[in-house]
Amino acid sequence: MGYNILLYGATGYSGRLIAAEGKVMNMSGAHGGEKYQMILAARDLKNLREVSKKYSMPFRCFGLGNPVQLKQQIEDIHVVINAAGPFAFTAERLAKAALEVGCHYVDINGELDVYRKLDDLARAAAQRKIAIVSGAGHIAASSDSLLDVALHELKTKKRVKDGEVLGAVRVAMSSLGDFSRGSAQTIARSLREEVIVIRSKPFEGKSVEKMVIWHEPFGKLERMFDFGRFPLDDSRSQATCHGIGSAVNLIDTLTARLTVSRHCLSSRTIESYLQMGAAGRVALQVGSTFASLGSLPLVRGMTKMALASMPDGPSAESLAQERNAVVLEIEDLYCTRLIDWRWEIPNVYQHTAQLVVAVSRGIASGDKIGWVTPSDVLSLNLGDFERPEGALRNTKLEKRVA
Repeated sequence: MGYNILLYGATGYSGRLIAAEGKVMNMSGAHGGEKYQMILAARDLKNLREVSKKYSMPFRCFGLGNPVQLKQQIEDIHVVINAAGPFAFTAERLAKAALEVGCHYVDINGELDVYRKLDDLARAAAQRKIAIVSGAGHIAASSDSLLDVALHELKTKKRVKDGEVLGAVRVAMSSLGDFSRGSAQTIARSLREEVIVIRSKPFEGKSVEKMVIWHEPFGKLERMFDFGRFPLDDSRSQATCHGIGSAVNLIDTLTARLTVSRHCLSSRTIESYLQMGAAGRVALQVGSTFASLGSLPLVRGMTKMALASMPDGPSAESLAQERNAVVLEIEDLYCTRLIDWRWEIPNVYQHTAQLVVAVSRGIASGDKIGWVTPSDVLSLNLGDFERPEGALRNTKLEKRVA
């Protein structure tokens, strides 16, 4: 059986990378008979034709404003990938249309409010036997996959057991170099709220505790992480990457809660961090303090102008050379470190393309339904981190405590 996978937002920065990855994974249909066929979609016909020609993929040009037309365009699609940000304007429309026609939905969203809105569709998705996977790229899919494998290892080695309470789960991302206009918009939106973390609280006055969403002010939670060493080039020595991480609004926090629960465990705290220098941490606190001013017409106009002047994404050189690191720390209730893993990955945008294509293929041919995290679809094991091909190619896992 063949599967049609539609990529909406194919003309954007991330969309083009996903299309390129689709071609690498033999989804172009150029030779015929491929199990997975990627179909490109966007509103801009001129750019869409260009991308279609480059990657030898069919295309469909349509917007999201007409619900009837939207459903017609995805009636024969098995999985729709949403790479069109800002996701506040696209995710709910595409996900609801997918629900109505019985099509799986996958996106690379990194916006917390959007993630929680889509979560409200989980019951309807399960009833219709389709899957919704939000955050199947960027940092969330990486950290979720790493956490899933780490928890499996801990249970296999009998270091934790079903029903046990962990002390802390922390995810940290090394500092990013160049980032896209869409990522900048996501960061700006996240400053309007306090940082979301997970805390265990007594459930309905009982002694049993439940992991709940909690809020902390920007700048309150900072920790030192060992991000390891990155090779720069042949003529320079390696640079060490010990640095301070500041807690930020990443959907990794929410995917981690789901993955911890899926392993029949709970945790007293779950937090997500991003490495920042002193200037970045100050800017984060100042930005969050004055985020409420963003609704003023003058400030909103200036913000739009600043965002419009940004590049679509990292340069080709940065994409090829930049490396990022995802750090995972897991502690028990006595603050003993059970896991300290560092996963070196390619540039986060390239890694996004690799992961979201793998997730969409897994959803298309799998049996997952309802609200699903990326790791539940990928079902990775330690051996997958050593393979030179596939979604995890060009990565390196370092287990400093395991």
